[in-house]
Amino acid sequence: MSTPNPTQHYLLPEHFGAKGDGVTDDTEALINCFASAPGGRGIVSLKPHGTYIISQTLIIPEYISIMGNNALIKVSQVWNQVTVGASVPVNTIMWVKGREPFAESELAMSTRFIEDLKIDGNPHYRNMVGMYMGTADQRKITQSTSINYAVHKCAFKNISVSHVSTGLFLAEVWGSYFENISTSFIGDCGLKIQGQIVNNTFVGCQFSGSNDGVYVDGAIYQGSIRRPEGCMFLGGFIGVAKRGVNVVRGLAFKFSHVIIDLNADFAVTGTDMSDVVFDGCWIYCTARAIDIQAMFTIYNNTYVAFNNCQISSDGVTDPYVAYVHVRQNGIVFNGCIINGVMFWDDGSSGVVTNCQWSDQTTSIPRIIKYGTGYVRQSLNMFKHDGRLVATLGTW
Repeated sequence: MSTPNPTQHYLLPEHFGAKGDGVTDDTEALINCFASAPGGRGIVSLKPHGTYIISQTLIIPEYISIMGNNALIKVSQVWNQVTVGASVPVNTIMWVKGREPFAESELAMSTRFIEDLKIDGNPHYRNMVGMYMGTADQRKITQSTSINYAVHKCAFKNISVSHVSTGLFLAEVWGSYFENISTSFIGDCGLKIQGQIVNNTFVGCQFSGSNDGVYVDGAIYQGSIRRPEGCMFLGGFIGVAKRGVNVVRGLAFKFSHVIIDLNADFAVTGTDMSDVVFDGCWIYCTARAIDIQAMFTIYNNTYVAFNNCQISSDGVTDPYVAYVHVRQNGIVFNGCIINGVMFWDDGSSGVVTNCQWSDQTTSIPRIIKYGTGYVRQSLNMFKHDGRLVATLGTW
């Protein structure tokens, strides 16, 4: 996806006065460089290992790619706080614009990329967004034409973001590819997905944040809530956060062979997780590893699956390794190794099958079911020795 389009032009910021020396404010030079691209298309090649100081939001136009060459974009100690779009957060360091409708070939979009780049908000500015991706005005988005305004079929590789509140904020991103993205020293959230997010892939990424490693929520367009959907995480690490994966609203997300390792509240939690799958993941939290909370949809059901995962907590900070709350349906634990006690609340239902318990044998049952609601569990739970695990409650 990052193969340059031969119709694009290479642009050097130094030809427009940029220094990349870590001292000079290069904001104006970079803006002029982007604007000079013939036909609006071009590849900006930064000075290898250079440091470009900027003092206001750097807007990446719809058909511009960046070859970072391990350069650093760093915020000046004097920041010009400006509102760059109706939906773009104030204090965004880099705004990757969604494209406007373009009557020519999609080739330019399918080869747009940003790679080998470091972004630093400066320790003095922890309330910033490292990189925002989407349109200037979310009110343009409708179900039938939203792809016309999204960051569409782009590639983002080897990008690190530090000293900001939110590392990556994805508002409208379709069919794009993220590889080796990392966040550190994050005040709030490593990866924030909130809007029209469809069919994106994340490979080998590392997300951390003081509150959430990965946060997923819908956004209101034309009076209705649109849920992010169809995203896949392959490998990578989520940690150093109160909540590792926090899905407020999300559809058809898959986490495959991802390590989620926290010393905080919940490794995985959510309130509207439909068709969310964790496959072969390591899920650990000193408190509660998994917390599936209340959900309110028309049919009042959901589907969340944990397949072949290792799920554990210390058993001291919180008494339960996993907690399935009231009115939760279709929760599946299959082939998992579980260290701790699971709690299923009144009216919840699901399947626990072919699982093993890795903790020491105690008098505490591995599964606790509370309440007398209509239960549709089909429980097939075994310890290492093959004996049926004890349960409490009405079944």
